[in-house]
Amino acid sequence: MRKIFRVFYPLLFGIYFALELVGFNISQMYLSAGLRVILFTIVFCLGVYALFSWRIRDEHKAALLCGWFFLMFFSYGHVYDAIEGWNAFGFVLGRHRFLFPLWVLLFSLGGWWLYTRQWKFAALSRILNATMLVLIAIPVVQIAAFELGRSNTPPGTVAGITPATTGQAVSSQPLPDIYYIILDGYPRQDMLLQYHDFDNSAFSRDLEALGFYVAPCSQSNYAMTTLSLLSSLNMDYLEGLAENIGDINVTDSIFQSETLIRLQGLGYQTVSFESGVWFTEFRQADTFISQDKPILTSFFDLSHLSAFEVLFVRTTILRVVEESKTAWLDTLFENPRREIYDRLMFEFDQLEGAAALPGPKFVFVHIMAPHSTGLIFDAEGAFAVSEIVDPALGNELLYINQRIVAAAEAILAGSTTPPIIIIQSDHGLDPENRMANLSAFYFPAGGTQVLYPTITPVNIFRLVFNTYLGGQFPLLPDVSYYSTYEDPYIFNEVLYPCQP
Repeated sequence: MRKIFRVFYPLLFGIYFALELVGFNISQMYLSAGLRVILFTIVFCLGVYALFSWRIRDEHKAALLCGWFFLMFFSYGHVYDAIEGWNAFGFVLGRHRFLFPLWVLLFSLGGWWLYTRQWKFAALSRILNATMLVLIAIPVVQIAAFELGRSNTPPGTVAGITPATTGQAVSSQPLPDIYYIILDGYPRQDMLLQYHDFDNSAFSRDLEALGFYVAPCSQSNYAMTTLSLLSSLNMDYLEGLAENIGDINVTDSIFQSETLIRLQGLGYQTVSFESGVWFTEFRQADTFISQDKPILTSFFDLSHLSAFEVLFVRTTILRVVEESKTAWLDTLFENPRREIYDRLMFEFDQLEGAAALPGPKFVFVHIMAPHSTGLIFDAEGAFAVSEIVDPALGNELLYINQRIVAAAEAILAGSTTPPIIIIQSDHGLDPENRMANLSAFYFPAGGTQVLYPTITPVNIFRLVFNTYLGGQFPLLPDVSYYSTYEDPYIFNEVLYPCQP
């Protein structure tokens, strides 16, 4: 072990791959979701390095060969992603049948070449030790800075956003409960028909029968969840929230948004649900509804791999095993999408009983369906994974629709004061119609008169405050700004033709 501590860069090299993936995804997950990956990577790297050091007497050469092994082991999935679909002389190179044998050959030839070199390995080891210390510091600092910002945002403020002004005068009537239900990636009805040949009009009719207004030409303001919810909950476009959009702490903004601060000032209790996405889980809410799985039991349950753990496995050479989908492998690990399925079923069940919670209350729930679930429901609600969008998307929507209508019925039946119910998707599903989203509203006491076909989320809570809570907010122009995850703040205005 003394050799390992003197020449330590192979350990850092192996651990770097786990830390880099956690750092890259930290804004979309809790750090705890990556701890098991980091821990097992450390144990694996220690074991492999100890084996190399035991078999090869030259500690510096053992370190170099171990580093070569880690490079080949942890980079296989990244290379596979980069070349998947490539064709050469009639062969599809991006397949394991071609890449894996080539990878083994490259590892063997490279290992033999390094083993036979007669370099000054001690000097090289010192250089690589220093290099890896600098390299591994990058994701460590990235993760630490993000976690510090996540935990230290003062209540009632959002970085870069002017705090809410004083509350509005309201009538003496009981305040209505407000339900904000986000269906992730749920497309607008006409886009489902045009792009997926799925007629979703029955869902609209069911909601309308309950008194909902379904906006036929609604569009989202932004193309991704964080930006869409930042805009809707703060009732403004990003450029109106700060002089420099990049200064906005986007992911924290949901917890201390303009809407939440104003509602809390009026006496509203807040209710949030476990969603699997940290920036839509308002754990500081007055009531946070979760499955409450024991942390230690979940951590040591090796039969269940989380979605992030599967993502990490797929970046390594173990992707060959993971994609084999053998019956033997299926007996060892549960399908990681089962966790998503169970969480969604839990959210649907809890939402139906939310009216019984004390109010007045603002209920926020982010349901990760149909987007990002990999299509895991059949039309009857059974767990059924499908990678083929059509007709699986339609089947999944049939079940989601049924549960949403049932939840709306239960909320209406269980409310002593007629509630406000907003059912909205943060964005659409396909890149071609990403901004055409679902928007449906239950505004009681004739409130639907203020709604209109082309409404966008930025104006929703302006209308809520104006109609029910004594607000005097002017409506903003309804504009949709498309951007990509690679360049989230480079916007292109888009419009989808629509017949109201």
